[in-house]
Amino acid sequence: MNDLQKVTDLHAAGAIIRHLSPFASLTSHENGFELPASILQQWVKPYYMNVGSGNDEWIEPFYQVKSLITHDLTTLLLGDVNWQTRKVGAYFAAVNQYTDLEDMIGTHFLKSELSCVGSMYTLVLASFNSSKSVTYLDKYLHYYLKRPELHVDQQAAMEASLYLDAINGTDHTSRHFPHWEKLRQQWMHAFGLSLQYLEEQLAVIKNLRN
Repeated sequence: MNDLQKVTDLHAAGAIIRHLSPFASLTSHENGFELPASILQQWVKPYYMNVGSGNDEWIEPFYQVKSLITHDLTTLLLGDVNWQTRKVGAYFAAVNQYTDLEDMIGTHFLKSELSCVGSMYTLVLASFNSSKSVTYLDKYLHYYLKRPELHVDQQAAMEASLYLDAINGTDHTSRHFPHWEKLRQQWMHAFGLSLQYLEEQLAVIKNLRN
């Protein structure tokens, strides 16, 4: 495969964020092979546009297949270099509380190699609510808030960090506010931070765990 084809394939998978970062040396979990079409059809296509959305029509049918979601399947989805599969894999990890996959998810989050999935990573890290969750969010904010040319998931990360501070009685987010406000001005971003979406989606995950 030539370099142009590689770039084309990565772009199709959502890899539109290509930049050097202090996280470049971290090793991303990648399968190294294409997933069978049957897995994509059964586990990705029905969910990638629904998980983390306001749509709840998928939830009742999901309960019927939830027991079929395994650790191996979740790891496979997270290892596919495609935003759709990683989004679903991260969500499955949250629902089944596969906290041993947190480093895998956190590394994907820090490297931000794929578009359309970073906000899902923040949701999953918030659902895990561990010291690692806080660390990944903190590292992300420390770097990406200072990179206005990278329109990634700074707002979602701020909201997840604020949420964890609120429920844990901590104050990790305050030091990031000056950089967040500066970023908003550079982006001419009129919207403030809100925890409503995050809390609603965390409630969905909590219910799915039962």
